[in-house]
Amino acid sequence: MLTFLNRIFISPFYAKNAGTFLVILLLAFGFLSATEHKALITAALGSPFFLAIVFVLWTLYLLKTIAFIWQELTAPEHLFLQTFWLIPTSKRWALWLAIQTGLLLPIIAYAGWMIQLGIHFQRWDSLSAIVLVILILLIMGATAADYRLRHPNPDSLRLPHLTVQLPYELFFPAYWLRHEPLSFVLTKSFSGLLLAGVCRLYPTDDYDQRLLLIGLLLAVLGHSQVGGQISEFEKKYLLFLENLPLSWLQRFARYAFTYGLIWFPELLILLRNCPSEIRFDYVIWLWLTGWGCILLMHSLSYGRTIIPERWLSGVLATFIGGLLAIMFGVPVGAWLVLGWLGAIGFWYRSVLT
Repeated sequence: MLTFLNRIFISPFYAKNAGTFLVILLLAFGFLSATEHKALITAALGSPFFLAIVFVLWTLYLLKTIAFIWQELTAPEHLFLQTFWLIPTSKRWALWLAIQTGLLLPIIAYAGWMIQLGIHFQRWDSLSAIVLVILILLIMGATAADYRLRHPNPDSLRLPHLTVQLPYELFFPAYWLRHEPLSFVLTKSFSGLLLAGVCRLYPTDDYDQRLLLIGLLLAVLGHSQVGGQISEFEKKYLLFLENLPLSWLQRFARYAFTYGLIWFPELLILLRNCPSEIRFDYVIWLWLTGWGCILLMHSLSYGRTIIPERWLSGVLATFIGGLLAIMFGVPVGAWLVLGWLGAIGFWYRSVLT
């Protein structure tokens, strides 16, 4: 039974969020050494405020796992799971705890590292708080999952709302913001904070434009899962889309508008935090380059069955190759041309095949 539930909840969760996990790993372990990580953990163990921030981040991750379980329990292809509540309560709770442990494994592993250092520095108060919070998160996750299982269609208060007819290009952004807000917030927060942080590094030392290109590369890779989310959204809600009498260029233009809207906050962040050493037109070219690269990732994944492990390996290889190319001085104009021509070329090829 546990193996069956793992295939429904745990494996799809990590596959769906592979891009986000990759970016977090690159940010956490690609730029910070083990010594710097230990210093951060030591600071958290000695500061209740810093430790509380860590707990808030863990809680946000828990909410993401709960939202995913609730979504899967109400999915049409998983309605048979409603019979799961017939299993004895003790066994059902043990299974939910096991599932939640698998979903919370990244923070449990990091908590284990914190506990190890807490024992070394004899921070028994912080250590006890970490263990207590992990137990609370597991119980809260299992409780929320079991509640949705027993209440698949809960009664809710519906307030009057204004009905607005959205154009097709806004379907996914509206769906993403309304039904997957945590994914939206994490993706855009990571991208925006990264670009703002890179811009604010310029007054502290002598940097050239390659630093902005490296930040742009990471921000673009932070959106690597968006193409899969759009494809999943269309397969679930827009099955008629492929039969519409639209040319390949019209379809590409609509996707370009959608991704331009998704990528637009980064333009505002770049303009707001533009270093005085960087020309205004360079920032515009930089944003257009990111727009084209995100479209390129969409064109590469559209209409294909992507194995998450291969996609993850491709994203990692892109980061390494792109970083080397940037360090060797490939200008933003070359990235702009490669991104847009690659997006158009691969899109044309995918539509024809």
